[in-house]
Amino acid sequence: MVAKPFLNYEIVTVVGPEHPLAGRSVTALALRGQNWCLGPAAAGADGVVQATLKRIGVPESRQRIFQSEAAALEETKRTQGITLAVQFSVGADLKAGRLVRIDGPELRARGTAGELMRFITTPRATQAMLRGSGAPIGRFRPAVYVTLWS
Repeated sequence: MVAKPFLNYEIVTVVGPEHPLAGRSVTALALRGQNWCLGPAAAGADGVVQATLKRIGVPESRQRIFQSEAAALEETKRTQGITLAVQFSVGADLKAGRLVRIDGPELRARGTAGELMRFITTPRATQAMLRGSGAPIGRFRPAVYVTLWS
């Protein structure tokens, strides 16, 4: 059996335009004390987002998990927070100046369709499209949705 990746994506680190680190190249050490606004992907056991957070060394006390990636991005735009986002999903916000990339050797990561396929089969995929308030990582619990069929 041969497998060939057909969808590659890149995770980038972004902040709002007023953030003191906006547009700068920084080290992981400079980011550990910052507040992170993260979507449900950060609460999982594995994946590109979790690996990036571990590589940077972001303590759980600095991670605030939101019900969706969209909610985490909105909070990042309004506050001094930092988030990890899929490059193509924030392209318009970067171009319009609503978000600004932070560059550094530990701040970018690549994923493939295999991870995406595992993700879209989870309840977190549905949550990625919802908006909601954030919660500390230790208290985050994904919302449960039940569909009734007649």
